[in-house]
Order: sequence, then structure tokens, then C-alpha cells
Amino acid sequence: MTASKYAFPKICVFCQEVFVARKSTTLYCTTSCASKAYKENKRQEKVLENKEEIKSKLIAPVVQIQAREVLSVNEVGLLLGVSRWTVQRMLKSNKIQSFTIGTRRLILREELDNLFKTK
Repeated sequence: MTASKYAFPKICVFCQEVFVARKSTTLYCTTSCASKAYKENKRQEKVLENKEEIKSKLIAPVVQIQAREVLSVNEVGLLLGVSRWTVQRMLKSNKIQSFTIGTRRLILREELDNLFKTK
């Protein structure tokens, strides 16, 4: 679009100052404002990508744990969103049954399902 013979009073999207534009599509008052806005947009895109990457890394272990039939105490805590000490108390009060192999205490996935079905 070429420059118009009419002047358009506009507000800069980046610095919020009033300026006179020669085109109806102009968004920024100066090239420095346009450059700063571009850099800010790129920064925001990187931040969003980073947040999504972190979210996917946090969700991945939970998805893997949900597919398993036999879980450790720590995995049950992660799955339920409680500490391992809370899981230990549940085991001690016989709310959840477990079995040991060597020194490892394991819990069947069915026990967790039964725990929620009874409540």
C-alpha cells in the first residue's frame, strides 16, 4: 500500500504515544518501536515454548507411571499427588495392601483402584 495524502492520527502499539501515520496500516511510531516490539514478541514466543517443554517433561513421568501395573511407594505418591510418607501411613493403616520383593515394597495398581472404589 502506498503512502496516502491523508494523515491518520494513531497510537503506537508499543509505546502508546500518539503519532501521525501516512498509511492506514501503520502500527508503530518509529522503526525503533517496531524493532523493540518484534524483539518482545520473539521473547514471548521463546518463553511460551519453554513453558510447554517444561510442562511436557513434567507430565511424561506421570503418563508412564499410569500405564504400569506394579508401583513403588514413591511412584504411588507421585501418582496420587501426596508424599511418600503419606503412602507409608496408608500402608501401615492397611488402607493399601503391598508386597515386598527383596527390600522393595511394591503396590499393585488394582489396590489403588480399589481404594477409590470403596470411597
